Amino acid sequence: MKRFNILQIVFILFVIQLCGCQSIQSPENLNASISQNDELSWEWVVEPTKYKDLSFVDENLLAAQNDDGKYSVIDTHDNIVISAKYDSISEFHDEIAKVESNGNSFYIDKSGNPITDEMFQEVNGFSESLGGVKKNGLWGFINTLGEVVIAYQFDDIALFSEQRAAVKVGEKWGFINESGELVINNQFDQVQNFSESLAAVKLNDKWGFVDNLGKVIAEYQYDDVKSFSEGYAAVMKNDKWGFIDKEGKECIDLKYDAVGDFSEGKASVQIINYKEHMDAWAYIDKKDNVIIDFYPYDAAEGRMIWTGKFKDGIAFVSKTLYCIIDEKGNDIFAGDSIFFISGLEYNSEYDAIPAYVYTDEKMTIQKYGLMGIKGNQRLEPVFDYIYGIKGNILIVEKIIDGEYKKGIIRLPEPSERN
Repeated sequence: MKRFNILQIVFILFVIQLCGCQSIQSPENLNASISQNDELSWEWVVEPTKYKDLSFVDENLLAAQNDDGKYSVIDTHDNIVISAKYDSISEFHDEIAKVESNGNSFYIDKSGNPITDEMFQEVNGFSESLGGVKKNGLWGFINTLGEVVIAYQFDDIALFSEQRAAVKVGEKWGFINESGELVINNQFDQVQNFSESLAAVKLNDKWGFVDNLGKVIAEYQYDDVKSFSEGYAAVMKNDKWGFIDKEGKECIDLKYDAVGDFSEGKASVQIINYKEHMDAWAYIDKKDNVIIDFYPYDAAEGRMIWTGKFKDGIAFVSKTLYCIIDEKGNDIFAGDSIFFISGLEYNSEYDAIPAYVYTDEKMTIQKYGLMGIKGNQRLEPVFDYIYGIKGNILIVEKIIDGEYKKGIIRLPEPSERN
């Protein structure tokens, strides 16, 4: 890997100071931390010249596009599981994927066999063992055996969620159960899927919430809403956000300019012009106590301003660069590394986060590898992009003859690293 000169590292440290990070190392310590790493080994499973495109369709299966544009399905050892004959293929759900071929839409199982000989105008994916299908302009549902179990009768549908599916007749939405019975009448202008036994519904340009039998638990009064998460749903009225509980009570006042969902008992909230005309975000608990103080999170170089959800006690946030905080708001990773985070997800099994370094003195060329949660090198940055980690498999890109080409690499299994 190409080493960085002092001017480059000084520039990185200057950016870190701008983002308010607390733990800044000297250039000597940066180089030491990168060299003292527990480097992961890797091997090619699929060289980046073999397929035009690659994407996961299941934990251990990938869609692979050949030069003729047709998709096959391969396993993580590059064995062909389903031969190349599809124009597109979706992820598998309930062991079934939707595919398109020569203008036809249908479902296949993991052996590549159609679950029914019938062809459809459109298919909508499986969820809770039922898949939406469209024929002669109307939607119905089939089961995993390909049998029509809910007749073609709807103008539009959504996926099943918590034993309910939104269905549209004419201009109005309602909900059916898994037997196709209409359990909530078609009366709404818009709907969202059920989450935690409640669904957001819109009537006369205002949002409210109903339970799975259609009982209104939050009146139609909100201009915007989000689904329930950890017993609370974000609601907005007059451009201000707050939260309601599952009884429809406004338990956190509508006083914030933006909010995130609750995760691990915390939600991010924003106040515009908080202090000194600066926009700032904080994290609150379910009693509206500020548990991580307001901070003017910002982002540079095309990054999104980010105050992420908590998972396993950590969250990704943008302090000009992407950083990582703990549940008290302390910096776990403050950007003090030659690595810059690119993927906002931490793989604790491998202590790995997709990240990049700059390899030219003008800091315009990026090479991608994996860094640990402390910024240490885990996988040498030799790729032109990394799409994240699924198990011990990564989809990566290399630039070949001026074009981005996808390939697959394998990391050692956890037992192989001991």
